[in-house]
Amino acid sequence: MKTQIEKDIAYCIDYLGLSNEQIGEVLRNCEALGNISVEYFMEEFIFEAPNIDNLHDTEYLNIAEFNAMYWE
Repeated sequence: MKTQIEKDIAYCIDYLGLSNEQIGEVLRNCEALGNISVEYFMEEFIFEAPNIDNLHDTEYLNIAEFNAMYWE
């Protein structure tokens, strides 16, 4: 049976394709966050987008517009 560190390293290599330095950095971050798994860390805290320009829409959830619609 594999230990969690073996599963984490395998995930880093097989799924993420990370270098040795990158694996070390990810493992240190996971340890600092309370020994969470690498897969959980990547799924919950890392966001990848094919086009960075589409990440922020200034009109999405505009608080001024919301307040104008519901609080006037």
